[in-house]
Amino acid sequence: MRAVSMVAAAGATALLLGMIVTIPGAASASTKHTTSVTFGTINNFDVFNDTGQVTNGFEIELDGVTSADITYTFGAPYERYGNPTITPITGGVDVIYASPWDSVAKTFTQGTPMAPTPIQPTAGHQCWTGGSATYPTAGCEHFGLGLAANPTNVVYQWLVADPVNQGKLMPIGGGVPIPAPQWSTTPAPPGPNPHPVIHAVAPAPEPDVGQQLGDAIWVKVYMHQATSASDLNHLVSGDSQVPESAVEVETGWLLIQGGVGGGLQTELANGDQLGPNNHSVVRKYQFFKYTGPYNSENHEATPVNDSQPSAGERGNLIGNQMAGLNLAVAGKIPGDRVRPVAFFVKKPPLTTTATKPTFQFRATDDVSLTFKYFCSRDKKIPSRCTNPITYSGLAKGAHTLSVYAVDKAGNPSKALFYRWTMK
Repeated sequence: MRAVSMVAAAGATALLLGMIVTIPGAASASTKHTTSVTFGTINNFDVFNDTGQVTNGFEIELDGVTSADITYTFGAPYERYGNPTITPITGGVDVIYASPWDSVAKTFTQGTPMAPTPIQPTAGHQCWTGGSATYPTAGCEHFGLGLAANPTNVVYQWLVADPVNQGKLMPIGGGVPIPAPQWSTTPAPPGPNPHPVIHAVAPAPEPDVGQQLGDAIWVKVYMHQATSASDLNHLVSGDSQVPESAVEVETGWLLIQGGVGGGLQTELANGDQLGPNNHSVVRKYQFFKYTGPYNSENHEATPVNDSQPSAGERGNLIGNQMAGLNLAVAGKIPGDRVRPVAFFVKKPPLTTTATKPTFQFRATDDVSLTFKYFCSRDKKIPSRCTNPITYSGLAKGAHTLSVYAVDKAGNPSKALFYRWTMK
């Protein structure tokens, strides 16, 4: 999403916080259904800063795709780094979220603080401006991409200031181990249920160059099927449409470890046929650090039980990965997918002597009658705001206000922008 814009790729429908991709052969030819996979996988995730220092950006390396496969990016005004840059690299693309650089003060102006310890699973909803007022200090970010193709490999990395090259960023640590589940489908087995079998595979992080086995991670998965379509705009932690209750646990715990020659599973694979009256499935993956012992010779994790963490074996939450799938009927995806249109009703003159400028806005769309508004004055992190809103105590000089509306389905409007000068 570029300043809350959305670009649809050929053959794909792009949606905020998710994307729909039709997979050929997903349903048998005898049915009227086609299966469309909704990727909230790499598109939609929370990540916590456990690097031990303030970070100034984030990098997503996607192998096996091109820039044309990226249908939208999640950026301004929803997180502190704004819109990312997309750069082609050998075999894929690099998506980089970066803080602005102040050439006068010689410093980066935005940073993700260190996450508190321990990192709690319930903190995911705090990772973007629309999720919680504590976002500026929560130590986490919510990033999102829409893709028209499955990447062959995904690498996440926090970025910090390069001490050698002023104004440049560099990766810190060995990458963020949040696997991106890969989706596929197989035709329905014989029987009255025409719905296909949905497969989701989350691979363990690959080992570093020269290592036989990578670091192990704990995975927990929640799953929910529903008779109605899942709303992709709600695939964020803490939302009512994301499964998080004990009765929705699909995989209680599993320790996975990438590499060759180890005794643990190298991936987590889930596969279920969609129920005969259901039309959507949502999975939430939680990834935790493994803090138990390793074999000193080949770095193989040696837990007491690979399906249940023992004392001292489960560390901080690494991040959440949300994934949803809707079954399309006759190629049409149900649900509210229309973004509202916001506009100013009242605003101060471009040049004014008023010390308490007042703004009023309004939004419309084809479904919602009520909206939430988020404001960013003078390029600060957007936060929930009243409508109308009056500012006081402003210094003389130029000021800016950015506003966007969110409808009941979670669809955001394009951001309004206004600049005025106080004399």
